[in-house]
Amino acid sequence: MPGDTDNRTDDPTRATPGRVASGATVDEPTQVTSRAGILSVDELTQVTTTRALAAEVVAAVDAAAAAAAGRPTSGQPADAALPGDETTKMMVVPKVVEARAVSVREWDRHLRDCLRQEFGSKVTVSGEPLVQGARLAVVRGEDPAFERRARVAKLRVLTVTATNGVVEVGPLAVPGEPGCAACARGRRLGAAAATVDERDPDATTVVRERDIPAEAIAVVDQMLRAAVEGDKALVGYVVEVGSGETLWHKVIPLPDCDLCGGADGIATVGIPEDEDDPEALLQALAGWVDPLTGVIPWVSVSEPLTGGPYVGTAAPPHLVVGGEVRSMPIGWGKGMTRHAAIVSAVGEAIERYSASLPDPDRVVWARAADLDGEVLDPREFPLYEPEQYAARGFPYVAYDRRIDHPWVRGSWLGTDKAVWVPAVFSYLAMGLLPEHLIAQGTSNGLAAGTDADSAAVCATLELVERDAMMCAWLSGAKGRFVELDDTLDIEVADVVEALREAGPAVEVYVLPTSAYGTTAIALAIGDGRRWPAISLGLGSDRSPRAAIRAAVLELAQTAPHLAALLRDGHRAPRHAGEVREMLDHAAFYFPPARMEAFDRLRCGGTSRLADLPEPAFDTSVADLAGHLGTAGIRVAVVDVTSADVATSPFRVVRAVSPDLQPISYGHGVHRAPVARLRHRGVPIRRLVHPIW
Repeated sequence: MPGDTDNRTDDPTRATPGRVASGATVDEPTQVTSRAGILSVDELTQVTTTRALAAEVVAAVDAAAAAAAGRPTSGQPADAALPGDETTKMMVVPKVVEARAVSVREWDRHLRDCLRQEFGSKVTVSGEPLVQGARLAVVRGEDPAFERRARVAKLRVLTVTATNGVVEVGPLAVPGEPGCAACARGRRLGAAAATVDERDPDATTVVRERDIPAEAIAVVDQMLRAAVEGDKALVGYVVEVGSGETLWHKVIPLPDCDLCGGADGIATVGIPEDEDDPEALLQALAGWVDPLTGVIPWVSVSEPLTGGPYVGTAAPPHLVVGGEVRSMPIGWGKGMTRHAAIVSAVGEAIERYSASLPDPDRVVWARAADLDGEVLDPREFPLYEPEQYAARGFPYVAYDRRIDHPWVRGSWLGTDKAVWVPAVFSYLAMGLLPEHLIAQGTSNGLAAGTDADSAAVCATLELVERDAMMCAWLSGAKGRFVELDDTLDIEVADVVEALREAGPAVEVYVLPTSAYGTTAIALAIGDGRRWPAISLGLGSDRSPRAAIRAAVLELAQTAPHLAALLRDGHRAPRHAGEVREMLDHAAFYFPPARMEAFDRLRCGGTSRLADLPEPAFDTSVADLAGHLGTAGIRVAVVDVTSADVATSPFRVVRAVSPDLQPISYGHGVHRAPVARLRHRGVPIRRLVHPIW
């Protein structure tokens, strides 16, 4: 809409798979959070967030209680250094553990009195004037004004709240370091907004406020003592202390925070390679996946087909912007293991989240002629035809070189040569005036990776696969059927067989329009009742087998979901004019009568998989840049990693090209043919494309 471009409407990440819709043959999805193991498909496994400190604290309390009762103690001494944090000094055992519960109503007074008696002027408490010379400021509940005054006074600030028998301690904010109570509040609001409330709306709920148990008070007392003495274990964490396990929730600083300045730094943890170690994966994703403070509060994993792949769905990230909670697209991923499916889903959610947060310091508003250096002019892109601009209600405007537009600096693929790229082609969400809305926003060419090069490869290959399919579709090019013989990778063969056993026939083709390596399309052909008449998966790679693998796995992810929608009564658009959203493009081909649109693509002869030559080396940035450059195809890449995502195991890159055919969603907003397609002089078919 005018005023802002946002892919939540144009590219809602495979519409709304939610927790992955399932038919009769699909297992119930398994929920994964930072409290959950990685998991069994049949049940939700709860485990404590991986933080050794919680166990140390509980052990110290037990030891103190045992000593008070005259029992022998075991475990580490009270002044032992805690593992995993060089800055941790001590977690002092209280001299006396009072075995007395406290009601929530009494908690605020209890905390204030205990702080005064135990620490005196060492601690200053919210609701009172700042104490000169204090070591620590303690905020009871929420008090942004007190937090700001304490930060200005260069005091460390610890937040403590209590509700329904649980005390939450943290985060500890340190002057000059990112992360504070405001960041924690923002993350908690976002996580709460993304968490599905499954309670019966008509049920009557009686709330009885539980007392805070004595053992919880003992643990909190220790944490307070440690913080006063300079311990930094609570930096970046909110800790739930109650009658059960002590749970540590990591808080990722906001990308921009009025109080602490927001995230600043680089990642120190990568994605573990060992797919049999769920604990290592939870550690790597701590704070990104967490039910209380996570950017992504939940992840579900299901196995729609016996034999894989697993399909992961990551909750849509939410961010507080200007006092409002803003939703971003979900993540939908796949993999032959649960580990891979989780990483894929979380990576997709994070890439869309990151690309929705443009850095205002990087975005330059100017006329192209006033920019210093090379510029990728929007007029070089295939935008829209004159008759589209003239159509009543057409939502996009022709690029006007006379006014300022937003630009972001990128580089040409495989080089260090800088180029200015239109920001509207780089980010998923921006504040724009109507005169800047020059094209529909999609996520085409957006990818996350464990480093910038891997992200750039994935982003560029997505441009290549979409271009190959769109060029074949628009021109009526003939694909070549691939006979899948015994040289097919065993995992891929199993997936093909699982699809066939579920109902549809499976066909694989290679497209003659691929600008790089091989682009494969895998088709699932159904009866139009239990399975769509036709659904597809795409893949591009230097290797034909790698491209076929990617296409088959994508088909195995999308086809069961579309089949579930069909069986649930999702209606196909009655005609092209009803195609408005991304999912409509797939649903348009639910009816068997529309399969004839694929006839030309399916009539280009046959090749055996064994006859397709394999390259000597894998796809790389250098190889992509070289082959595409030789063909006269320009690709610019923009690092769109936000400040907070820079501290994660992911990097996010957007690839943009004026020479590869883009995709669009909705009737009447199709993009003009790319130059190399126009120059071929072939008639353009304006059929509803099936990519979603």
